[in-house]
Amino acid sequence: MKRFAAICLALLMLLPAAVCAEAAGELTEETIAASLDTVTPEMIARFIAEAGCGRDALALERLDTSVDEETLDYYLTEIYGVDTSEMEDCAIYRAGGAEAFEIAVLRMGSEKAAKEAAQALADYTQRRAGDFAGYEPEQAAIAENAVAAFSEYGDAALLLCEDPENAMAFFRGSYMALFRWPFDPPKDEYMVPYDDAPILAAWASGDSAGLSEKDAAILDMAGAVMDQCVTDGMTDYEKERALYKWVTENVRYDESHYDPLAKPDPDSYNPYGPLHNGQGVCLGYASTFQLLMDMAGVECITVMGAAYHAEQQNHAWNMVRLGGQWYCADPTWDEGDSEEAWRYFNVTSQTMAASDHQWDYEAVPEAIARDGGIAG
Repeated sequence: MKRFAAICLALLMLLPAAVCAEAAGELTEETIAASLDTVTPEMIARFIAEAGCGRDALALERLDTSVDEETLDYYLTEIYGVDTSEMEDCAIYRAGGAEAFEIAVLRMGSEKAAKEAAQALADYTQRRAGDFAGYEPEQAAIAENAVAAFSEYGDAALLLCEDPENAMAFFRGSYMALFRWPFDPPKDEYMVPYDDAPILAAWASGDSAGLSEKDAAILDMAGAVMDQCVTDGMTDYEKERALYKWVTENVRYDESHYDPLAKPDPDSYNPYGPLHNGQGVCLGYASTFQLLMDMAGVECITVMGAAYHAEQQNHAWNMVRLGGQWYCADPTWDEGDSEEAWRYFNVTSQTMAASDHQWDYEAVPEAIARDGGIAG
């Protein structure tokens, strides 16, 4: 525990306070070690690019996934000059064109190999400066001032950006800030997303004749919520907030779910239960919010995950995309609270992880934005 305290102190000196506050939680040396299995190079590189450098990862080229294996190997060995014989994984984000910006994280397998890779990356930055010298002097200066680093965990990083010192702080702090409990997929037979495609098609066309009786009822009830909450001229954020407010105020948790001997109502897992019965479980909340957001034309996904690390309880929540940025929202855990008391509305993935949410980290977008007018 003393070693953990020392790590925390070092991170507090390196990271912005908001990052540390979310990242710290109640971690132990055991959980820090466990995090290394889930904090991937892609997560670290994206974290540095977005949170550390203020760049939208979606607008950057993800080189390690956009080229074939032979081209990637050439880039790593011939362009970077890295010995990849021990490398386990990598992630490379770059701007391309006449911009030098490039963030790379290479998982080398050992601290020694990472140190050697960092030296090769440092040499690359000077060669890169030469590519821009005389043509793009500002970009050449950025490359000349770039930093290459390595960690005791076997990762090497290329930090070729406008503020390499800040990027370095986020690299050093990423293991704590991106801590994730290992995730096991939901096993409950009821944890299956509801197929709302027919409902959405009927909503778009205005023709519900082909719907089943249940889907027709869901459409009627959801349409009434839309009429109540959504008005012309609303922004996507205003629509989202109004519909989230409706769900958290009008749906109550199905208490039969607390009894391990009770047989759960299947409709508590889909929009019918929350809309018709006024009750549901997490997937019911999430699928209802998903349906309403789809009807409102706001991009939204449902995350099928887990909660409570010791027992991996099934859990589901949502992510919403506003202004090109993803945000997390968990209407189940905000159920019954006033707007001022919401804790899980438009928060970051770090907040969700620190509050005992687990999910398929590679398959789900990372929410990193901190817009005071949008996110909490």
